[in-house]
Amino acid sequence: MLNQKTLVGSSCYTIYNMYPNTFYRVSVKALIKDARGRILVVKENQDTWSLPGGGLDHGEIPEDGVRRELKEELNINNPRIKNIRHTLTFELKEKQTWLLWVVYDVVVESHEFQFGEGVVAAEFINPDILKSSNDIFEQLVYKVARSS
Repeated sequence: MLNQKTLVGSSCYTIYNMYPNTFYRVSVKALIKDARGRILVVKENQDTWSLPGGGLDHGEIPEDGVRRELKEELNINNPRIKNIRHTLTFELKEKQTWLLWVVYDVVVESHEFQFGEGVVAAEFINPDILKSSNDIFEQLVYKVARSS
């Protein structure tokens, strides 16, 4: 007997096979600046900087996803989510997948953070130090930070 999970899974599989180039992993990210204009970046179990945030859960409102991710990663409570700063799509060739970043301007009251599971570092940096990076995530952080 088929259950709802099986039907949804098989429907998604069928749709994916029909339109394989239209599926993206959606991530919601936060662009947080300090008074000096530096941006907050995090390292999660790797040696590369990225914006705080992560994958959007199924059925989740994007702004709620930003709040959840900031709470999970840095124990940030009550962030003020302003507007969408930037959207980007890019391919992770080694994982054979496409990603969509939705980046929000976010203001937080405190710059004291407690690292959540998987976060190994967080700091405010001048995005120009990432300009010549070969890492795709650091290049994207630079691009977002320099967008108007």
